Amino acid sequence: MERLVGTNILAKVPAFKNGAMITLKLLAVEAGGIWVESQDFMEEMLAETPHTMTPRTFLLFLPFAQILAIYAIVDSPWISKRVAE
Repeated sequence: MERLVGTNILAKVPAFKNGAMITLKLLAVEAGGIWVESQDFMEEMLAETPHTMTPRTFLLFLPFAQILAIYAIVDSPWISKRVAE
C-alpha cells in the first residue's frame, strides 16, 4: 500500500454510499488504516448545507476493519478474455 500513496484507488466501504465503489486519493498508510481524500465524501458530507466549496479539503481516516476491498491500477494493460472468443 505504501507505494500507492499519492495515487487514486477504488474502495468499497460498507458504511459509505451503501458500499458502492468510490474513488479515493490515498494520502498515507498507517498500521490500522489509511488516510484518504474523497470528492464523494465531501459531496455527501456537505449535501445538506449551502456550501459548494471549502477553503480546505477534509481528510478521512478509514480503518482497515471498515474497508471491504481496495482496488488499485497497475501499469500494465488489461485485455478481456472475450477478445479471444
